[in-house]
Amino acid sequence: MKTVPETYVFTWKKNQYSWILLLLLSALTMSLFAGLFGLKYWDLVKLGDYKKIAPQSLIPLAALPLGFAFHFAMQKFFRSARLIVDSSGVRLEQLPGQGPAIMKFLERKILWADVKSVTYLSSFELIHLRSTPTMQPMSIRVKEWQLQKPDITLNARNAEPDLIKLFRELEVFESFSKDNSFDAATFDLMKHPATKKLLLLNGGLVIYSFLDSMLQHEGYAFFKPGPHELAAMSAAAIVAGLLLKARVRDYIPSGIVAGLAMMAAITFGVASYVGGVRINQLAGGPLLEAKYHRDEKCLKLLPEDKSLPVVEYTEMTTDYWCSRGIDEVQTVRVRKGLFNSYQFDLREQTKAIRDYKQKS
Repeated sequence: MKTVPETYVFTWKKNQYSWILLLLLSALTMSLFAGLFGLKYWDLVKLGDYKKIAPQSLIPLAALPLGFAFHFAMQKFFRSARLIVDSSGVRLEQLPGQGPAIMKFLERKILWADVKSVTYLSSFELIHLRSTPTMQPMSIRVKEWQLQKPDITLNARNAEPDLIKLFRELEVFESFSKDNSFDAATFDLMKHPATKKLLLLNGGLVIYSFLDSMLQHEGYAFFKPGPHELAAMSAAAIVAGLLLKARVRDYIPSGIVAGLAMMAAITFGVASYVGGVRINQLAGGPLLEAKYHRDEKCLKLLPEDKSLPVVEYTEMTTDYWCSRGIDEVQTVRVRKGLFNSYQFDLREQTKAIRDYKQKS
């Protein structure tokens, strides 16, 4: 059992920016939802055919009010809770009669006799106490708690929060081992020169892919994943090799190496698709107008010049194409790029389909 000379009681210190952070997190969640929603229904959105969007796809929006409700409940619990450190251990408990009984599930208790590891995650300003496998670990955000007795003088580093000072005074960090599984979490990506450069490069590729995809008006006639998968795997292998070489001088956890290699694979793979379209525009042939006709099933546009690729549509556009005569000439803008990769500029057709659906 850990020797603690007296009982130390900490009260919750409200974060004045908590609601701002919640709003920012909500905005990020909305952005991710919009991105995933757009990937699935982008064709329908472009065509203005909103009736075919599955209502259940909007269910994730319900997470926002639920998130606000949970945040409010947590704030209410912490206002009436006390964090207590004594000879028995560490416990977070609600004062009797100070809050709804339903919030009791947020209470935590861990005994010194059961503690297996104590880890301070400086990057997150979090103390993590792990006990026996059958008991739930306790995580404490140290800046949110202040000592209830301000007359007590703690001799640890003055700039540190009260709870860290107390744990240093009691030599808690020295008494218990550190959980090595958190090595990746405590690693500062922006302080290591290799990981910092890679993050900046990945960030640049993400920004480029997003902006250039918004500006482009052409797309591949046939999507071939092979070249982009090769670019992704090559990027992952190169990044992993460079990071493993860099960690000989300055240590990088293996989890960080694997995570960054996977991130590089995704960003380089996406950038290779966006960049490939742009390269074909700059280095490929001119954008020509070719004559096409719809097929009998109203799903394809067939070229008069058999050397050109077929334009394939989905069943979402059959109403429009069936309204056009099978002998009616459709002018499609097509470009022959590098390595016989064709691209279409179908803005005129997309606009015509959208206008048709809005009128019908």
